[in-house]
Amino acid sequence: MFALLSFLLIANLFIALQCYKNAHVKGYPVKLFTFLGFVPYFNLVVWVYLLFLPDLSESPQFKQS
Repeated sequence: MFALLSFLLIANLFIALQCYKNAHVKGYPVKLFTFLGFVPYFNLVVWVYLLFLPDLSESPQFKQS
């Protein structure tokens, strides 16, 4: 049981780290997506969502004025 819980915790932390990295690279709010990445079961949805969102840092259409 301890091994299963350890695995789930490590997987959750890994997904949250990936959410942080993708949000940082693509120019989205890092704190928001990292927090959402820590929510169990919802973090996979957030991770896949970040994978398909466009890159804001390279797109001139989404630049802030």
